[in-house]
Amino acid sequence: MKILNLRYEFDWGIPFREPYLGWLITGVELTLLIAAVTTVASLLIGTALAIMRTSRFRFLNIPGRLYAEIVRNIPGLFWLLFFYFVFPEFLPFGLGQKLHEYSKYSVIAGILGLTIDNSVYVSDIVRTGLLGVPRGHIEAAVSTGLNRFQQIRHIILPEAFRSILPPLGTRMIHNFKNSSLCMAITAPELTWATQQVESITFRGLEVTILATVFYIGLSLVMASLIIRLERHLKIDITSITRMRA
Repeated sequence: MKILNLRYEFDWGIPFREPYLGWLITGVELTLLIAAVTTVASLLIGTALAIMRTSRFRFLNIPGRLYAEIVRNIPGLFWLLFFYFVFPEFLPFGLGQKLHEYSKYSVIAGILGLTIDNSVYVSDIVRTGLLGVPRGHIEAAVSTGLNRFQQIRHIILPEAFRSILPPLGTRMIHNFKNSSLCMAITAPELTWATQQVESITFRGLEVTILATVFYIGLSLVMASLIIRLERHLKIDITSITRMRA
């Protein structure tokens, strides 16, 4: 088969031979693990950060804004390198050395780095949703006797998340794809495994195609789930208008 006027004979058996198959399976598992943990963690941290940034209290607002500005202006790859190489050096009592010796620390460092980076962008999206909640709804919640925590939990956050679901979903898909950055700190996720197979066999096109199909396929599945969830949570304006009439 000719590709760009170069002859390349595909060998689709390579990805299914050991130890390459084991590397790829482990890579898929770690990619899913990193994406899932960082998605949940960044959503929680980002939501808390958005609440801080929209708070009228300066002791919450200023630290939240400062954190967001610092993290936003630093490349995401830096945080992975920081947690893998630098962070252990700040730990006392030889804990840093133990972390370096721990075989799974590259995965932990990747999760920490991606969570820190993604949480700021999540907070921007959530903050937009919080600011978009109609003032009348908040006043209605106050009039019913809800305290501030209850207002945020039962009124503000549900309305905000309903309106920001599309951009939030896009951000989570982007976070899933960013898991490939963990190869820079030797976390054995899918992209790292693909590169390892190519460096040993000098035939990386087959595994690269399979990895690409995996990334595209799972991204499409995530996008489909987000669209379904958006439709499920969508308010039927027609029915509301009819009820009012």
